Amino acid sequence: MIKRREFLTGGAVALAGISTVSKFAGKTSAAVKHSFKLKYAPHASGLVRYIKNMPDRLDECASYGFKAFEYNGLAGDTHKQAEELKKRMDKLGMEMGVFTANPNGWKKTGLVNPEQRSAFLDELKRSMTYVDITQNKFVTIITGSGYEKATRGEQIANLIDTLRYASDIAERHNVTLCVEPLNVLVDHPGYFLSYSDEAYQILKGVNRQNIKMLFDIYHQQIMEGNLINNIRKFQDEISTFHVGDNPGRHEPGSGEINYRNVFKAIYEIGHKGFLGLEFSASSDNGKPEGFKKVVQSIVDADNFL
Repeated sequence: MIKRREFLTGGAVALAGISTVSKFAGKTSAAVKHSFKLKYAPHASGLVRYIKNMPDRLDECASYGFKAFEYNGLAGDTHKQAEELKKRMDKLGMEMGVFTANPNGWKKTGLVNPEQRSAFLDELKRSMTYVDITQNKFVTIITGSGYEKATRGEQIANLIDTLRYASDIAERHNVTLCVEPLNVLVDHPGYFLSYSDEAYQILKGVNRQNIKMLFDIYHQQIMEGNLINNIRKFQDEISTFHVGDNPGRHEPGSGEINYRNVFKAIYEIGHKGFLGLEFSASSDNGKPEGFKKVVQSIVDADNFL
């Protein structure tokens, strides 16, 4: 068992690396560029809010050694803004992880209600125009709430049919759609898909290589625990991960999850995709000090070998 003091200080040596001055983090602070073992992708829209322009937030992430980022709000930008973001990505050599392709899925463009299928597919096609610009290879899709007029088995059948239609659209844009189970006990009451084993069964039913699971470690800790065993068991259907500790959905080390061991397990299965840092800092969220705390937490947890 890792003692908390060891967890918080064990990455001090690993943090040593190339120091680069950050023009945003304050005159006296310097970003330490770290070489991470996994492809961590900070949610720049939340964790780096102290910088006004999204492209400049990528510079800040890159200054700490991150080679990827996520930005859920992409579909709310103009195409011109997306083009500017891509230019900065190319300049920095950064990749973009997921963004939500059906942000209206909570009410109007869910996956289980056949009456919403047409609206969902239209929204997905619109999101693909952003994929064509940013060239990211993965996007999130949310199932939305359950459909009261049908049994759960019928809803699963509807979901599988909808995902097959979506797969055909995604194939034309060389992108993988990542279905995300979410917890219903704390954050998303009424959401349809909450367990990784059920998501796995559904994906096997869809049987398309471009439809996979987004395994959100925070949500799955709340719903089922047994994280490492489930990651290993369902790895062939997991395309990407989201990170957040429980309780509170803050940085690793702030809660009950042993992220050093979880990251080690993800590394050992040979995962090459993204680990989106989709959480808020436990203090100073969206501020320079908060982001430095987040970076240190990832350095500590990434020190698993």
